[in-house]
Amino acid sequence: MKKYPLVRDYLIAHQRVNEVAMQTRPILPVKFCTLAEGREKIIEEVLIPKAAEFRERLADIRGKEECGLRVRWKDLDKVFREIGETDEKVRKKKEWILSLSEAQRRTELIDVGHLVQAAVQDKNEKTAQALMDELIPLAVNFKKNNTLGDAMILNAAFLVKKEKQNAFDEKVNTLDAKYGEALQFKYVGPVPPFNFVEIVIRWENEAPEEVKSVSAG
Repeated sequence: MKKYPLVRDYLIAHQRVNEVAMQTRPILPVKFCTLAEGREKIIEEVLIPKAAEFRERLADIRGKEECGLRVRWKDLDKVFREIGETDEKVRKKKEWILSLSEAQRRTELIDVGHLVQAAVQDKNEKTAQALMDELIPLAVNFKKNNTLGDAMILNAAFLVKKEKQNAFDEKVNTLDAKYGEALQFKYVGPVPPFNFVEIVIRWENEAPEEVKSVSAG
């Protein structure tokens, strides 16, 4: 069987198939490049033994869709500058450093850098929580994923009932209008519920490390 590499063109094709399928019925999204040798293998080793589990998961997601939201600072340098000017601990530390000799300042400036970094992290967490507090009431479930770098403050997925989808969209637009001068919003959805379904598929002839999963991967 052909093994498809994890590249953009194949991932987009995989995603499009899922998106077309979910227009007609709820789907359990399968991890990219989960391959079987034929229809019979899928029926015998996946559909029959996992029928009850599939029914349960389908019931969980029926009438619901996943929406993803990533939020990042448009100008991270500006955030650092503002903290350096307004954070009381940082400001007092910088004033004290000015009274030291040049040789002593070097070590203390490193400490200031740590203070600024901690303040940025705190600001990121509080801003992200303010956004989540607005969105969580409109979702059935949510999952916060890892963020990358200091600029990204939120990477979250929300499971939303279809009848709440318009309200959820409007809330994201409202937040974008409110914070858009400082924050960049990347909103995707509806998409298959990768973040809310995880079912392990183990083929009879493969080693444990080759386990495939229907997952948020």
